[in-house]
Amino acid sequence: MPPIAVMVSRKLSLFLLLGFAAIALLAACGGDGGRGTARGQLTDPGTVPTATPWDEPPPITFPEDITATPGGGDGTPAAGQTPVIPGQCGDKYTVQAGDFPGSIAEKCGVDVQDLLEANPDVKPTDLHIGDVLNIPQ
Repeated sequence: MPPIAVMVSRKLSLFLLLGFAAIALLAACGGDGGRGTARGQLTDPGTVPTATPWDEPPPITFPEDITATPGGGDGTPAAGQTPVIPGQCGDKYTVQAGDFPGSIAEKCGVDVQDLLEANPDVKPTDLHIGDVLNIPQ
């Protein structure tokens, strides 16, 4: 017959094992975590905060309707920029903040493709402020 200490140890181990199994079973079955809501109960939509809808939706602006303007948007050049009169860029144009090939071509009154062909060493997606471009005549 095994000593009493071994029997108590086995019973204690079995008790602890069954206790942990019961706790795991209860945790797996769920519960409301103290929230007091029954499982499967839906939230009342009237109590959910929502955004206030517009009285009238804002106007849609398409990219082709947007024109780049130098400076602060009022047509005045920003500090360090020289005003450009459309179609009067001369032989050279210095890239300014916000410029891209389409806006430069429009300012200088030339076709974008002609502008790009006149500057084969310039990548249209990699313009930097201060770059000097040849303007086709």
